Amino acid sequence: MSEDTWLAFLTRGGVLMIPILVCSVIGFALIIDRLLAYRRLNLSGFGMDEAVRKAFGRGDAATARTLLEGSMTAGGMVLADTLKRAGVMETGSLQAAFALSASDLIRAMESYLRGLATIAAISPLLGLLGTVVGMIRAFMQIESHGANVSARLLAGGIWEALLTTAAGLSVAIPCLLFHNLFQGRIEWVEGQLINLAAELENATGD
Repeated sequence: MSEDTWLAFLTRGGVLMIPILVCSVIGFALIIDRLLAYRRLNLSGFGMDEAVRKAFGRGDAATARTLLEGSMTAGGMVLADTLKRAGVMETGSLQAAFALSASDLIRAMESYLRGLATIAAISPLLGLLGTVVGMIRAFMQIESHGANVSARLLAGGIWEALLTTAAGLSVAIPCLLFHNLFQGRIEWVEGQLINLAAELENATGD
């Protein structure tokens, strides 16, 4: 279909195609934002290097900080932030600082996911509302034509009404899919952070 044909096709879905289109733009933007954010966070690395482990074991904050400086992995950045928060190499403060740093990472990953879930939830509802409104309009036309109603008129009114449902589902399905993928990634990272916390605890001898 040409651009004009697509525009005419969507226009026949009624005024509720507008909020559905807005939802599609917002949903797409949120998905792209999360994909780029997760890529920047480098969520593949959560292990503690042997040199870093030994530095923590010796209580050598300066060496550990130097080794972690400029770390590009999520685990390394969490450990580096932990040292900044702790200030001194004390086990109790390290564990508390690690918990705060890990929470910051999870919150950064969870940003905008509620918005994506909202888009996934309301898009099919907007589509259903559009279909109900379209069906009401179609039956009003049928009533006005009385006995002269044709199958063509009836079918045309129904498919126009169903356009919004199809559009709403087309927006909701990918948004829901990516939301669940992102949520699963967060759960995986939470597990990795638990393992990293255990490594830190073992290294410091607590």
